[in-house]
Amino acid sequence: MPSTLIIVVNGVRYPADPTRPITIGRAPDCDIVIPNPHVSHHHARLQYSQRGWLLEDTNSANGLTQHGIRVPSLLITSSTSVQLCSTTTVSFIMQQPAAPRPGGAAAAVSVPGAPVVPAVPAPSIPAKVPAIPAQVLVVPAVPTRIAPAAPVPTVPMTSSAAAFPVAAARPVPAAAMPAATIAAAGMTAFPSLPAATAAPVPAMQPAAPQPAVPFAAAPATPRPMAAAPLPSAPGKGTFFTNVNTVLRNSIDPKTLEQRTTHTVLGTFNPMDDKSGYIGRDVACVIRISDVLASRRHCHVEAGADGIVLTDLNSVNGTYVNGRRIVKVWLEEGDVITIGNTDLVLHDGVIQDRSPLVSSESVIAEGIGLTVGKGAKRATLLHDVNAVFAKGTLTAVIGPSGAGKSTFTSIAAGLNSPTEGHVYFDGYDVHRNIELLRSRIGFVPQDDVVHRKLTVDAALSYAAKLRLPASTKQERREIIDNVLGELELTERRRNRIDRLSGGQRKRVSTAIELLTGPELLILDEPTSGLDPSLDKTVMEMLRKLADAGGVVLVVTHSLSYIDDMCDNVLMLAPGGYPAFFGDVRELRAAFGSKPWADIFTQVTDDPTKEYSVSDPRTRAKEARKIVNEHGHSKHERPARAHRIKQMFTLMTRQLHLVAADPGLLIFLLLLPLLLGLLSLVVPGSHGLGEPDFKDAATEPSQLLALIILGACFMGSALSVRDIVSERAIYDRERAVGLSPTSYTLSKLLVLGLETVLQAAILTAAVAVGKPHPEHGILTGSGIPELVLIVWLTAWASAMLGAVGSALVRSGEQTMPLLVVLVMAQLVFSGGMIPVTDRGGLEQVSMIFPGRWGYSAAASDIDLNGLLYGPTKVPTFKKDELWEHTTGQFWTDIGVLAVMVVLFTIVLRVCVSNMVCKNRR
Repeated sequence: MPSTLIIVVNGVRYPADPTRPITIGRAPDCDIVIPNPHVSHHHARLQYSQRGWLLEDTNSANGLTQHGIRVPSLLITSSTSVQLCSTTTVSFIMQQPAAPRPGGAAAAVSVPGAPVVPAVPAPSIPAKVPAIPAQVLVVPAVPTRIAPAAPVPTVPMTSSAAAFPVAAARPVPAAAMPAATIAAAGMTAFPSLPAATAAPVPAMQPAAPQPAVPFAAAPATPRPMAAAPLPSAPGKGTFFTNVNTVLRNSIDPKTLEQRTTHTVLGTFNPMDDKSGYIGRDVACVIRISDVLASRRHCHVEAGADGIVLTDLNSVNGTYVNGRRIVKVWLEEGDVITIGNTDLVLHDGVIQDRSPLVSSESVIAEGIGLTVGKGAKRATLLHDVNAVFAKGTLTAVIGPSGAGKSTFTSIAAGLNSPTEGHVYFDGYDVHRNIELLRSRIGFVPQDDVVHRKLTVDAALSYAAKLRLPASTKQERREIIDNVLGELELTERRRNRIDRLSGGQRKRVSTAIELLTGPELLILDEPTSGLDPSLDKTVMEMLRKLADAGGVVLVVTHSLSYIDDMCDNVLMLAPGGYPAFFGDVRELRAAFGSKPWADIFTQVTDDPTKEYSVSDPRTRAKEARKIVNEHGHSKHERPARAHRIKQMFTLMTRQLHLVAADPGLLIFLLLLPLLLGLLSLVVPGSHGLGEPDFKDAATEPSQLLALIILGACFMGSALSVRDIVSERAIYDRERAVGLSPTSYTLSKLLVLGLETVLQAAILTAAVAVGKPHPEHGILTGSGIPELVLIVWLTAWASAMLGAVGSALVRSGEQTMPLLVVLVMAQLVFSGGMIPVTDRGGLEQVSMIFPGRWGYSAAASDIDLNGLLYGPTKVPTFKKDELWEHTTGQFWTDIGVLAVMVVLFTIVLRVCVSNMVCKNRR
């Protein structure tokens, strides 16, 4: 006979039924419902097996924690307690079954700490037992202490939560409890079946679906810190310092790495520790499992005047109240931000801030946006108010042109409102965007991935850019976890362009999840997807919300709102707020009307608001319990690792070239084909002295072909480069990519590509035509010619990159390429004379082709080859073509300066491009 197990949640007892699994979570269909945003929808499952009672984590966000260690499953063999999150502890009371006395009476059961209750005789009952009504057991979110009606066994709580008010809940009817349990609990016994015919009575059965309690409407009360110095099983971030050393020495580091992304282990109490480190290292007094934190991120030291916090030259910096610091004295209430983790100095102790903050983490208060001036002035958003709680999925809907994407870009910190504020965990998003950029994930409508890469490669490069302090092993573990969470593990080796639309959207989402953002915003992720993929994406978002984050999704797909979304924000044309509330309130406001009629109604009267509860009041009430941190000015962001980022981007760009066969073939065959075209130039003397009877201009024509080919190669390489990955760059720039690193990576990759092409082009010409009779530096002149072609192509490539940064779409790049090549042809001076032609000569100086041709002419002494009465009478000398070492190096120097100047212009363009898009 199985042991009797009693489940205690917030002081309310529920008997476990060994005949079926019992689900625990906050979803309405769970057997035990706990409406806490930190508890996942389906958090855990309890069932009886041959080994005993087995409690399993069902892929929840905060998992199961026992004695400070996260466990995937737990075999319950004795009374114990498990934490579902920092504010919710579930206790399990194990009672061994007693052998029934003769006559069918239930034996008395002895429970440690409880009075001995005599057994209650079981009267005979009919063989047919009345059915027990099914019900869902709900633990209300509003805490009120319960006064037990009868003595109950004292169960040692393994969390300080026992000292706090417990939730009032509907107790389980005694009819649902085994007799032994009732006797042990001191309750009135329910008549039991005779031993011969006894059958387990279902303790909990799923009832008809009941409306879920809207989390945003009932904010969880922040948990006060425990007064006891040593709770027996602290929760997330509640390790007390007098046991820090023991815990650090006893917990397996691998176990700690399996914890959730932002977990705080330990505290710093000046009464116990005088100094210590904060970071990811296992020896730190406060250990943070946040990959954005350095191993030893900062140092804390207690003195007579307080606590001194010193940043240890960390990668991502240390912030106090939103301001980046090097060394600072801490004061009570100061918020210390390390990566994506907040600590707080509370009651003189540095500890995890999570248990002390409101569950309503995102508050949009009075958001308005007006653009333009004078007659062109237009208001895009009007006084939008909304509150988004942790663990909720909110659909942002409305007719086209209602300002949905505008609102979400403001919520993500990409645009600034002209009125109102967005608060995230007490920080003004737009005043502290550098601090919060890794906490906010934003997936635009366009895919922000390079489609030629595999899923694994795309995530690896993104992880290197976003997690500069992490090791290769840490990045691999994070990628594995993200792929598993989004069900992409089996697709990790696939190229992104071979995935379905829904899978590509999941890859874009996976990149955002690398840093563990607490706020995830998606702009029309289901656009263009069929209904099946649409459902898949919405199910993915539901799971992400269940993991404890805040998810906002702009969508025109309304089929799954009732089933998968918690809240709805509806905007009317012109940016007017039409509705904000949970799904039940939406139906209460609009009834059973189809969506088309609802949108028509909203469009006909856009200024009318249909919210059941006033969003402005809700936003103001939520603001009252949020302590604002941060400052009015943007703080200097943590220094970007420009060299690291540059090499990562270079590696990625070269990987893209290798992964694209078409581009690789173009890169190799184009210079070869251009070199072979030199065979059509009449004459057989090549770059030497020509035959003045048949082919007097052979050298100048060959040089024009070579230099024009160099200009074409360089421009063709880069003219689509920047515009094609603009969405990717914008997003990476928003999360910390340095424009300097991006520009330098383009410079170096284009330099490598053009030097290869220059060598192939020059070799092809040298094979088909004789080389010069003498060069400016060497006897053959070929090495100098390679250098000239390379610099000309490189400068043309950087000029093409500048043009690519300035155009608005890929369709504009082909006209741009034609203009660049034709301009180089005209102003190079090889085919159309520009010497001594007023205005034309001066304009030609700004084009690489002009200086490339001049350097090549100087190398082969074109003036000496063609000038003279017996040679080419119409030929005019050019001072830039003089066959002297000084003139040659002057021409080469100007080409090198052009490369640098175009690089600087590109750096300015990519920065302004981002600012323009944000405006």
